[in-house]
Amino acid sequence: MHRRHHSHFCIIDKNMTRDKIMKNSIWDILTMILLLGIVIVAVGVLMLFQNPYLVFNPFPPPPPVPTIFVPSFTPTPKSLPPTWTPTAFPTLISEATKRPTSTPLPTNTPFVLPSPTPILKTVYPTNARLPLEGKCKVLAQSPEDGKTIKAGETFRVSWTLQNTSTEPWRSDSIDVRFKGGVPMHTSKDVIDLPKSVEPNGTIDITITMTAPEKAGYQITYWTLSAGSTVKCTFYVEIFVEK
Repeated sequence: MHRRHHSHFCIIDKNMTRDKIMKNSIWDILTMILLLGIVIVAVGVLMLFQNPYLVFNPFPPPPPVPTIFVPSFTPTPKSLPPTWTPTAFPTLISEATKRPTSTPLPTNTPFVLPSPTPILKTVYPTNARLPLEGKCKVLAQSPEDGKTIKAGETFRVSWTLQNTSTEPWRSDSIDVRFKGGVPMHTSKDVIDLPKSVEPNGTIDITITMTAPEKAGYQITYWTLSAGSTVKCTFYVEIFVEK
């Protein structure tokens, strides 16, 4: 009786152990399936991150807007005229350096004295000129204005004057007077009028002068005056050269 009970318990223990092993195997299989599913889902999510346009993506993004390429304007360079031909420059060929056969003796270099710097002629300022009073006309003058004369040189100036007024120039009341500018005359400042001059008549006035030492343009003024009344004004302008 005791053995019968013992064998019965052994059969029950074996059955329970077998059921337990089967349950553990089922849980192991389910665990592996779950892990495999997690791996598959993770791989799928990674693939969707890399390429969201896969067919199994339940929420695919909108398709990208196609890029439109607009052709840019390419300027056409202007070509040279067909008749233009560039001129080829000759190729310079260096000659072989010749070996000197003898050393030449040095030659005497002539010493050249520097030439004096010429004084440039400048136009005399118009605002420095004196007003030309009186009624007359200069028909001739020698030398002409702008004549170059060396400093200290003596020269004679002659004018041919015409009386353009309606009154005669009386020799007993009119004098030839130095008016202003550079005093270059060698005579007195006042000279008697050589003769009387009727209206439209002419007279020659000659005065001896000496060029001043100052270089450049120099001007001197003279008049025909009856007291303080000026009948005619005339002048000469020279260029003094050192």
